[in-house]
Amino acid sequence: MKGKLLAIATILSIHGIIPPVTTLAYAENAPKDTTHTKLSWVQPQAASLHVTLSSKFTNTGERILNVDLVREGEVVKRLQAVSGKPQKQAFRVGSESRSGSREPLPQGIYAIGQIDRGVGLPLAMGNTFIPVTPQFSTSRSGIGIHRDADRMIPGGSGTIGCLGLLNQTGIETVAEFISIYNVKTLIVDYGLK
Repeated sequence: MKGKLLAIATILSIHGIIPPVTTLAYAENAPKDTTHTKLSWVQPQAASLHVTLSSKFTNTGERILNVDLVREGEVVKRLQAVSGKPQKQAFRVGSESRSGSREPLPQGIYAIGQIDRGVGLPLAMGNTFIPVTPQFSTSRSGIGIHRDADRMIPGGSGTIGCLGLLNQTGIETVAEFISIYNVKTLIVDYGLK
């Protein structure tokens, strides 16, 4: 278990979330219970995005996710998003999440890529796409953050696995936060083991 925690701490260090000199301290301060693999113990010192489950659902059946913009350990702003299609709301860890499932993005740590505001994005994504790369083993790929732009089209609500903010203001707020604070990490923690 200590090796896994050290690996996670090393990833956080590589992405600038924690300084390299404290990597071992973070691994040593992680929960000692070897069955505990929740990500909630990760306490980044830099800015990051955190996704957790809310108790609410959209009128089309997707679980609403809390998207917290975190800076220096404090939630600066909380937004709402969805992930996956309404009939596919199974929340899983990366190794259990399958490509093409149309389920929500799996629990884990992701590296945030460059914001794409280019033309030619699919209608369902709106005009802003932020790619995220899983930092864990999964068959899922092509995941990102965008607006759930086709919510009002019958059968269009939800995403096929990306994190879909519920409105344009939400995606613009996330993009601005990422740009201003050079955010490199998305932590998705559904409370799974």
